[in-house]
Amino acid sequence: MACTHALLCTQKRRLILVACALLFLAGIVALAFFLGKHHHSEIPPENWKGAGTTADLYEIILGRCDDYVMFVNPGVRNKDCRKLYQLFKASVMKRNQCNITTVDYEELFQFSSSPIPCNQSLLWSKTSDLAHLYAKSVPNILTLEDTLLGYVANRLSWCGHSSNSGWNYKSCPARYECDNNPVSAFWRTASAHFAKQACGVVHVMLNGSIPAGAIKPDSIFSSVEVPSLDPVRISEVRIWVMDNIDGPDRNSCSSKNQTDLEAKLLERNISSICVDNYWPVHILQCVRTPNESACKSKTG
Repeated sequence: MACTHALLCTQKRRLILVACALLFLAGIVALAFFLGKHHHSEIPPENWKGAGTTADLYEIILGRCDDYVMFVNPGVRNKDCRKLYQLFKASVMKRNQCNITTVDYEELFQFSSSPIPCNQSLLWSKTSDLAHLYAKSVPNILTLEDTLLGYVANRLSWCGHSSNSGWNYKSCPARYECDNNPVSAFWRTASAHFAKQACGVVHVMLNGSIPAGAIKPDSIFSSVEVPSLDPVRISEVRIWVMDNIDGPDRNSCSSKNQTDLEAKLLERNISSICVDNYWPVHILQCVRTPNESACKSKTG
């Protein structure tokens, strides 16, 4: 029916316009709610349980990198430390911090890579302090932490945000929260690259005192480094099972997990020998703790 009264027609039009406006606003609110809910469901929480990014990370990385290329290993002086930092940061920014992979770090490692001389690689598991002491005391022995990226990142913590390009200084994912966190993914990538470059004689230092055995299946050594060794490049793997200087003696070259390792290497055509408490390393233990009974019985 046509509208015949001017005032009534005006009021109807106003009511219709108001109703349309209200429907439009309701649609916007519903859409915003849906998008917000969907957005938050895909981005993981960033209030993690682990320590946040190390303070002054930029300055530490640049300082260590400059020190390394100028004094520790001048052979890689051509490396641009500022570009290294940019690639390091780009590897984790605006990504799910629980889904960082070796692929994310690949460009950084390709840029930073340099040859490792044959017969100098030292792999270690649960013997960090002793392995690094040996590497510093004996010429021509290198651990992962003696490479450029290992030197730069050693004992640092870092992570970013999934939604912006800044470091998260408040908290980072602990390993028990997610294994594919930025730090764990970095060291898996670094370990794989280091093991792949090993050639000639490769040295391995394991801990003979830990309850779980000298070799844990899920350790970086077992799950990353051993599979990454290149049989074509390696002549022999020399394994040293070192007890803590104060004991106990839980594992040795005759332990099952050790013989399993030798069998696994042999399957890949890599020969190996094993020595319990390798004497030159044991001497270093006694230099640090000469009053231990294990040192007295050997020296006096």
